[in-house]
Amino acid sequence: MVKVLDRISWVLGKIATYVATAILLGVFFIIIIGVVARFTSLRFSWTEELARWGLVSLTYIGASAALRNKQHSGVNIIFTILPAKIAKIVAVVAYLVLMFSVVYFFMNSYEAAMKAVRIRGDIIPFSMKYVKMMIPASFFMMFFHLAWGLGDLLTSNDIAGKTIGS
Repeated sequence: MVKVLDRISWVLGKIATYVATAILLGVFFIIIIGVVARFTSLRFSWTEELARWGLVSLTYIGASAALRNKQHSGVNIIFTILPAKIAKIVAVVAYLVLMFSVVYFFMNSYEAAMKAVRIRGDIIPFSMKYVKMMIPASFFMMFFHLAWGLGDLLTSNDIAGKTIGS
């Protein structure tokens, strides 16, 4: 089961990494277009809105990719101070709390995205539903990353490298 979760998490992590890279490059070029347009006396107001949408999406997709790659910051000093068995219990509890939090945020962000169907961008007349769907998609990916990490922790004798912020 851990191998299946590892594979799913790996695939979702790769997708998140590629999507985050594409969004980052897109935002970079959109901002360059906006800056160049201002120097040429053109006013492209859509560049600011599109860049803002991209940065919000990048935040959540990037967080998912960082979670898979164990690049989130963590306070691992607690695990080194505690005895091994207690440290493992604390790590399991931390994973479970995060998993419940991710499910909660997924459900609420999905509901918010569905309610945004009729809301349009201020400048770009595009439904905000599609912009806001990046948030629950990110939480969906995070759930699998956490499930894989929890399974990996439970099947291992040592917690070194198994915590969220390793």
